[in-house]
Amino acid sequence: MGELLNQYTAITTKIRGMRGKLLKKEDYLNLSYLNSEAEIASYLKRHPGYQHMLAHVVENKVTRFELEGLLNSSIYEDYNKLFRFANFKQRKFLQIHAITYEVIVLKKFLRRAFNVADIYQEVGNEFLDFLSRHSRLDLETLQNARTLEQFRESLIESRYYRPLKLLENIQNPTLFDYESALDTYAFTAIWQEKNKLINKKERKTFEKIYGMQFDLLNIVFIYRYKKFYDLPAEQIASLLIPINYRLKPDKIQMLIEAHNQDEFWKIIETTIYAKYVEEFRNQSSLDMFYEKLIDDVIKGREKEAPYSAAAMYAYLHDKEKEVALITRIIEAIHYGRDKARIQQVINQKLG
Repeated sequence: MGELLNQYTAITTKIRGMRGKLLKKEDYLNLSYLNSEAEIASYLKRHPGYQHMLAHVVENKVTRFELEGLLNSSIYEDYNKLFRFANFKQRKFLQIHAITYEVIVLKKFLRRAFNVADIYQEVGNEFLDFLSRHSRLDLETLQNARTLEQFRESLIESRYYRPLKLLENIQNPTLFDYESALDTYAFTAIWQEKNKLINKKERKTFEKIYGMQFDLLNIVFIYRYKKFYDLPAEQIASLLIPINYRLKPDKIQMLIEAHNQDEFWKIIETTIYAKYVEEFRNQSSLDMFYEKLIDDVIKGREKEAPYSAAAMYAYLHDKEKEVALITRIIEAIHYGRDKARIQQVINQKLG
């Protein structure tokens, strides 16, 4: 513990300072009362977390897509701040985490291909510049894809084509299914990279951070594929994250083969995830349930090991959530959504 504390004292101090610039609940509620992209840009321009990124924005000329692109670029800017401040070992962790940014951009292009206007997000130039140096993706072709077929064709030469190809076995796969396939591939690649972490304690922290996420995702995937698609067991197995943390292969197989929901939940009750059963059953949205559990997992890991890679991961997770919620507010205001409904979403996300 002493060794990690010494290594992480400086960067955790840096993270505390960066956390001070994250939005508070009051800020989100203030945003919900605004009426245009110009007003939102003006508000954020005065906030210390976005002053630099929005410094050159002309409020009365900014478009929704430009504003969303700049907000997404602020995630990379914060990642870059941590990377420049980090020592060699900490950079190894950050390099592994960067795999998720490639998938984040792919999912944004995917949403455009699905033509889901209310959740589409613009990709900032800083993100694209970063990926152009570190990625083999054909970003120009992806950026121009306007249909699902064009999106798939642009990935034929990439490592992401095969996991998406598997979805052809599902009748009418949804955006959730495509995003889940990309996440699954990213998580698998990340897990394979963990052995590059030299310090054993860091590897253990890494496994705790990611391992429970993989287990929870697999539970959600099995539940979804059984309830909404009634897929055969072997097909469900092929779509899962091929990693086991605390949910062992025999339990996964039992869940896949469960004959009904009651049997499914009884099996979950025999695992370490039994405490989530009742809450899972009462949730109307799988996405919101998963988000809440992952928040709990990440906060738990950070509290358990505050002077470790968990602190960096938790900050980046919170920054990504912040940008996602601001973007959702911008889109809701753009489409004239009810302000009470926007505030309800804020309360759901922030508690």
